[in-house]
Amino acid sequence: MSSMSQRKLELGNRGRLTSLYWEKMIAEVQDYAIILLDEHGIIMDWNKGAEKLKGYAMEEAIGKSFRIFYTPQDQLDRLPEKLINIARDTGKADHEGWRVRKDGTLFWGSIVITALHGDNGEVIGFAKVTRDLTERKSAEDRLTKKNAELELMNQELSSFAYVSSHDLQAPLRKIQSFIHRLNEMESDNLSDKGKEYMQRIVNTTSHMQRLIEDLLTYSRASTQERAFELVDLNEIAEIVTRDLEDTIREKNAVIEFSALPMLHVIQFQFQQLFVNLLSNSLKFSKKDVQPHIGITAEVISADQIKGYTGDLTKRFHHIAIKDNGIGFAEEYSTKIFEVFQRLHGTAEYSGTGIGLSICKKIVENHNGIIQAEGKVKEGATFHIYIPVTESEA
Repeated sequence: MSSMSQRKLELGNRGRLTSLYWEKMIAEVQDYAIILLDEHGIIMDWNKGAEKLKGYAMEEAIGKSFRIFYTPQDQLDRLPEKLINIARDTGKADHEGWRVRKDGTLFWGSIVITALHGDNGEVIGFAKVTRDLTERKSAEDRLTKKNAELELMNQELSSFAYVSSHDLQAPLRKIQSFIHRLNEMESDNLSDKGKEYMQRIVNTTSHMQRLIEDLLTYSRASTQERAFELVDLNEIAEIVTRDLEDTIREKNAVIEFSALPMLHVIQFQFQQLFVNLLSNSLKFSKKDVQPHIGITAEVISADQIKGYTGDLTKRFHHIAIKDNGIGFAEEYSTKIFEVFQRLHGTAEYSGTGIGLSICKKIVENHNGIIQAEGKVKEGATFHIYIPVTESEA
């Protein structure tokens, strides 16, 4: 025998052996159901994985349509035929859905149907691979249910906060009215100590009024309809600086901004965001130093955001509000966004401890991130990151 003939024999034997191993591998695989269908979807052969998953013995399934694995509704909707036609036309069909075992129990199957072609290019059959993803589906359903329950609880909590805060205003207004009348009618009859106590009551009711208003703002940020529109942030900054004009003049503060972007945002919420952050910078300014607040904006990549673990291909609008105020210790950079979290007593600085929580809620409503950094006696910077939308890209 020539060396060429010997080589052809070896290649032929190796090919038959490889084919045998391949058939054995498919037959023995049990994690996937592998089924051979003819051009009409009739079962011609399958592996042990199909027998294990479907519950039929091979002889029970051979010669039947693969429709037997589909629910009555899917059969009525002709889903099996639609999948076969997609595979015939495009070469492959993918689908996930409930499938039926022999005993009538259901499992969540992920299937791929691949068209098999003859030498002339005509479709001669199909290979169907099915994987049981019931556990994954159950976990996803449990997560969806928990998220829905959590969303409902958040809505109920926000509604409770709104209603409670709204209902508290009526008795508070009465208290304030009576205190005002008492001051007008009986002020001359009060001792110095009585006048001091009266002033404390006035201060306390004013603080409570601000607290209720902030609670209402916080609940609105959670419950109100979110209507996004294209907004010029320069205009928002101008409106807010006009609204804070008295405080700015009183503190002789300088607020600088320019070339801020146009963003798709909830306008009234973003305006509230700017009010809270600029008011915060003005409030915590140094006593003997002219307050200087700068607002800047740029587009950055996701990997430039500290601690970000999401999609690194994203891009974000980075809006920074920086001041030269009293600052804060870096250890409080996360805590300051918690509801009722205060770093200073009310005797030093007025406030309710909700303002920055409102900022966080507003930024989250825009699928964004807010971070703070500061140094004691050197100032603070608030970083806002809003995803760049497709229309802005």
